[in-house]
Amino acid sequence: MIKRQAFMLVWLPVLLVTHLHCVQGQDSVIDLPKNLDQARSRNVPMVFHLPKQSEACPLVLVSHGGAGSRHGMYALASEVCRNGFVVACLEHVTSNTDNIRQRMRQSGVGFRAALLESADDMVPRKNRPLDVRFAIDLAEKLNADDPRFKGRMDLSNIAIIGHSYGAYTAMVACGAKPVELRGDLSEPRIKLAVALSPQSSNGKFFDKNSFKNVTQPFVGISGTRDISGQGHRDFFELIDKGDTHLLWFHDANHFSFSDPTGGPRRLPNPDTDVTNALQVIVPRILAKYLRDEGELDRDMREELIRKSLGGTVREIEWKVKSDGIPQ
Repeated sequence: MIKRQAFMLVWLPVLLVTHLHCVQGQDSVIDLPKNLDQARSRNVPMVFHLPKQSEACPLVLVSHGGAGSRHGMYALASEVCRNGFVVACLEHVTSNTDNIRQRMRQSGVGFRAALLESADDMVPRKNRPLDVRFAIDLAEKLNADDPRFKGRMDLSNIAIIGHSYGAYTAMVACGAKPVELRGDLSEPRIKLAVALSPQSSNGKFFDKNSFKNVTQPFVGISGTRDISGQGHRDFFELIDKGDTHLLWFHDANHFSFSDPTGGPRRLPNPDTDVTNALQVIVPRILAKYLRDEGELDRDMREELIRKSLGGTVREIEWKVKSDGIPQ
């Protein structure tokens, strides 16, 4: 286990890029708002961030949280792209911003109640992982036939990043078995999952038996002020196959891990310090598992933590195990 602290407050400038198609370090950002999955009669809006590299790059899917959108994690998505990955941000239409507003109107409830209603609804629970499956199928078609994308994606190396409800989506896609849903919703083409604010094993989304089939590398990231407290750490004790990482940000809350800065949507007070840390750490994890670049040994993890500290991010705990054995 690695734990580093910083006792100086460091001001970190953040570049706000407001034009959707002119982000520094990206070749282009292509918004595809209409993508019909005919089998489910369901639209899956997506926005692609394409890097400048001309060779095929690994694909990273991004899944937003409840009441979010395909632009909700723009700051992290654009930085991942700048590090040489094609990033495809999905929008889940039965738990996005418009859907939560619709639930508020139809049920006559406030935002929180509508969000909880969405979380209890089996329609988005089942369809979110199926959106992931459809998105990869679509990427295969675009990579073969669309001149904007042709040959630009290495689809033998795919990861998924998700926050909150998107963490649930990432966890199911990499093999975690959700409660109250039958059938296999996993996606074997995914080689790595990164879950921001991962769900606990309290029986609402997952239980203690849900993780026994997870064998792909799995990274869970949360903080001491996140909604479910220590429950966000459950996965680390329950996954006993493959590489498993736990990153624990002291004083970070649930909304620290979702920052739309740079895209068409805004948060009043995004946690730019946590965003900066994620922009340092997450691309390095992706490079390890999707491009086989270097190792994440203790020295490297300590160096990444050191680079990530500043502002409100004064302590990060990073634990790793492989096949259940601490590293």
